[in-house]
Amino acid sequence: MNVLNFPSALRRSRWRVPAQVAWRGWLNEDAPVIGYLFKVLLACLLAMWLSLRFELDQPRTALLTVAIVMQSRSGMVFAKSYYRLLGTLVGVLVSFVLVALFAQERMLFLAYMALWIGLCTAGSMIYRNHQSYAFVLAGYTLCIVGLPATLAPEQTFAIGVTRISEIMIGLISATLVSDLVFPQRMWDVMLASVRRRFQDFSDLLRAAASQPADLVPGRLAVLRFIGDIFSLESFRASAVMENDESRLQRLRLSRMNQEFMEVSTTFHAFMQLLLRQRRQGRGNVAEALQVLLQPLSAATSLDGHSARTEHEALQIAVQFEKLRAGFGTTIETARRQLPAPLDEQARIAFETGVELLQRLTEELHAYVRTYGALAAPAGATLATAEPVSPRLEMHYDPLAVALAGFRGALALAVLAAVWILTDWRSGLEAITIGVITSTLFATAPSPTQAIRQFFMGAVLGTGLAYLCNFHWLTEAQGFLMLAIAVSPGILLAAWLTTRPERAIMGAGTFIVFLLHIGFNSAYSANPVTFMNDAVADLFAVLVAGTLYGLIDLSTSRWSRRRIAAALRNLVVSACRDPLALRRARLETAARDLVQRAGSAQRIAGEEDRAVIDWLLSTLEIGHAVIALREHLPDIRDADLAVPLHTSLEAIACLFEEPSAAAWRHAVDCIEQALDRLSDPQEAAVLSAATRRTLQSMLHFIHSALLDDNTALATSPESC
Repeated sequence: MNVLNFPSALRRSRWRVPAQVAWRGWLNEDAPVIGYLFKVLLACLLAMWLSLRFELDQPRTALLTVAIVMQSRSGMVFAKSYYRLLGTLVGVLVSFVLVALFAQERMLFLAYMALWIGLCTAGSMIYRNHQSYAFVLAGYTLCIVGLPATLAPEQTFAIGVTRISEIMIGLISATLVSDLVFPQRMWDVMLASVRRRFQDFSDLLRAAASQPADLVPGRLAVLRFIGDIFSLESFRASAVMENDESRLQRLRLSRMNQEFMEVSTTFHAFMQLLLRQRRQGRGNVAEALQVLLQPLSAATSLDGHSARTEHEALQIAVQFEKLRAGFGTTIETARRQLPAPLDEQARIAFETGVELLQRLTEELHAYVRTYGALAAPAGATLATAEPVSPRLEMHYDPLAVALAGFRGALALAVLAAVWILTDWRSGLEAITIGVITSTLFATAPSPTQAIRQFFMGAVLGTGLAYLCNFHWLTEAQGFLMLAIAVSPGILLAAWLTTRPERAIMGAGTFIVFLLHIGFNSAYSANPVTFMNDAVADLFAVLVAGTLYGLIDLSTSRWSRRRIAAALRNLVVSACRDPLALRRARLETAARDLVQRAGSAQRIAGEEDRAVIDWLLSTLEIGHAVIALREHLPDIRDADLAVPLHTSLEAIACLFEEPSAAAWRHAVDCIEQALDRLSDPQEAAVLSAATRRTLQSMLHFIHSALLDDNTALATSPESC
């Protein structure tokens, strides 16, 4: 290079680096949003053109279908379209039956309609993901088809078939555009989520091995992992329809979720043990356990960094094989290096930490092996001898489900009463929007806040519809001008849905704008009708919001107490059921209850702290109880088995009805059982490994009950 040209070359290189960074940032952040907006607009225009081409009555129904099912990832579009079609078909069939039976009996028709809405709302609370959405669709499709059919019963079949045709056009348009134009696969999102989760956990493990336990954000990290587990399950349910690879890998992903539940809970239990030892003045025990954690954290890294791909996870699995082979020797060395005068409680605390570390090692090894198995070819995915974990089960509060169903039925009853008593010409519009909002947000973490955003979106959608109907559409001649007239509203609503904090507002804008758009097969916008319908929409949303406020199933103190009681009952079941509650079921049930209640999405709120504390206590003590029960059959001496059974029953009584007396009784029973296990004559019938495990689990439960920072200590119910 010419020396004279060096300064200019240096300036060019300095300019290129920020430009490259800005270009990558634009590609990663802004380009996907622009691509999504283009796809939404293209799918809407395609649905509108097809509807007009086939001369359907309401092209806006096809546009509304596109707006509802369109997502950034093609797998989510496929899944949502599939369940929307199922829900629509069921809703149409129920409409045919009710109109055939009660076309002349308006009150009976509305009564059975309210019952159906209640059942569908309850179903949406029981099921997850897009299955929940199918129940919502089956509910409000009855309003879309059944209510207009009551005014003209002889046209019921024609109305139903036309609505299905319009919805089918919308679904076809959305799926085609999503899969053919700039497709973004759900499988890629799932892989990125799995990789990020393992990297985050590896970083957390290294921090725990090198920093004091009180500086490691263990509680918040575990709560974040809870949300990741259910997000990945939702992604898996969506990606199953996307391609062959995701369908073949779905069983492994389910197994990974189960294994990671166990890993995160064991890690949290170990960190809690370290914190308790430091609070009780046993810093030497905590330091010895942290030294044992260091080889485990080192095994999760490759050249100082976490595994970035599933292929690197295979190398991590090999490192874990070596770690497991020599971990027993490492533990014995740590035992010998403990300070000589060590009291019995400190010795048991150390053995408890060793037990948790051994469990964490086995669980992490299983998880890394399953993670690395994703690198296998898709055709070889199912050719494995490993057992497949069960799918996530459904756990819910039956009373909350029943109240949600009652709330949905009550919304319809109130709006129907207003319609009948006032003979409101826009009563059908009000009932439809009211039912949509009363069912659509039943599973939201904060329904009242969601309704508030939806109301703002409805106001914005009304304003856009007014401009479109009476200013833009009046000048439209031909399909091109028609597309130009409706595009601003579609683009603005779609852009709002890409903002997480404004997504519900965007949904409200979309729904109201497209419901009031001023053309069917021909232009038909009447100012009086438009204003009546707009008032009906806003009134219906207000009614739904009022009912959400009166029957609050997620943010009220009553609902939190119900969830806390349901979590405690899991520990009671683990203590008393004839067959011990297995760890996978305990994990799934506890996390599912909290996820459904919305507390996992509100972990920063002080009001939900008690629920989260009960979740963590349930998982910690529940796992220890299950480990105890797994070793009880090995005890042949009745004199030794009795105090262990008494301790389990005392723990069950404490979690069934927390009180100071029950807490004291449980602590006393556990201390008596520990004394019996420490007696060489009493424990001579046990193997050293069984005795050590029983002592470790009892000590862990004992220290958890004595901890002032647990739910039992901070809950008002514990007196």
